[in-house]
Amino acid sequence: MFDTTDWGETTGPAIARLRSEIAEMSGDDIADWHGDALSDRLIALLELQERLDAEVTRVAATWSRRRAWEADGALSPTAWLTHRAPLSRFGARRVVKAARAVNTSPELGGALASGATTSAHVDALARVVSPRREQVLKEHGELLAKQAERLSVKEFTLLARRWAALADDQLAEDTHSDADPLHNEVRAAATMEGRVVGDFDLDAVSGAQLLGALDHIEPPDPMDLSDGPRSLAERRGDALAELAARYHDGGAAGANPPNLDVVVDIATLSGKTPDLAKRRCDLVGVGPITTAALEQLKCSATVTRLVMAGDSIVLDMGRKTRFATPSQTRAIRIRDGGCIFPGCGRPPRWCDIHHIDGWANGGRTDVARMCCLCRRHHTLIHNSKWSISVNPDGTFQVTHPIRAP
Repeated sequence: MFDTTDWGETTGPAIARLRSEIAEMSGDDIADWHGDALSDRLIALLELQERLDAEVTRVAATWSRRRAWEADGALSPTAWLTHRAPLSRFGARRVVKAARAVNTSPELGGALASGATTSAHVDALARVVSPRREQVLKEHGELLAKQAERLSVKEFTLLARRWAALADDQLAEDTHSDADPLHNEVRAAATMEGRVVGDFDLDAVSGAQLLGALDHIEPPDPMDLSDGPRSLAERRGDALAELAARYHDGGAAGANPPNLDVVVDIATLSGKTPDLAKRRCDLVGVGPITTAALEQLKCSATVTRLVMAGDSIVLDMGRKTRFATPSQTRAIRIRDGGCIFPGCGRPPRWCDIHHIDGWANGGRTDVARMCCLCRRHHTLIHNSKWSISVNPDGTFQVTHPIRAP
């Protein structure tokens, strides 16, 4: 919780009055307001928010230019804001980038302060203003500010992207430029939910190649799939996971199945309900994962377990979990002809080899007890009520308990 009790003393009377007015407004009982009144209040608040965002950028620009964040020993303005303000790292980075943009282009800052353009316009340009492009922005600032005043946010966003490409062309022609070249970047971090999130910044050619590859690997789904069609974002996410899986499955020279370390407590490993304070099932380098995710990893990765009792007692260093040999993989892919999930049909080369009986539960790595599942349905089986059983004739039955006859 951020302490704002001294705002009136430290930031001036205007902030104190604003804070008081917001507190009074938040006390309005709007439960019985009709739709038009709610709409009017919402639009008015959004207009005020825009003016506040513009003021944040104006103040942040001066604050950043004077490097005021260094007084607290912070290593960067983003780090200072993340620690001191009610902002995520993403939000702090947005404020810093907007501040840098208006510092580089005073014309743009003036248009924002006067209300001639909006914070959304500034953000659209700030997203493409790398340190290398700042020297070009100084030359084009007045032109871009005028365009920001007359174009919609959507139109200006496209213009900003086109300007970035032109700026790169201009920089490429400057053989005397000592600016650093643009690098392709991928930023990723583990989340509190046990996932890995991030973003990437690629040159146009690499970006087009990546998106083309992702859309080729995971084209649009048929509308009648039993688990429904995926969105574009979901398909591209699955395709990116598939690219990584293909690399580790021998799709690149010298590639081997990934070597992963998991630290797990004995209660979780044995399927008992652990003490929440002692529960531990951590993928080294990522953080906490579910036991279902651990079982999925065992199907296609080299996983070394470190079994713990408490925080410091090591019970077992474990051993690498078995996975299908190349000959077994080939036999299973030939036999199944692709993903066995009903209605899927993705080809064998897109599939993981799934162990029907978990290795931790005494299951064997036998061809008869393994099958092909594409990455999407492999994840579904491990994280939902769907299950797979083997029929007497050796074929597979995929069922969901709720829908089972």
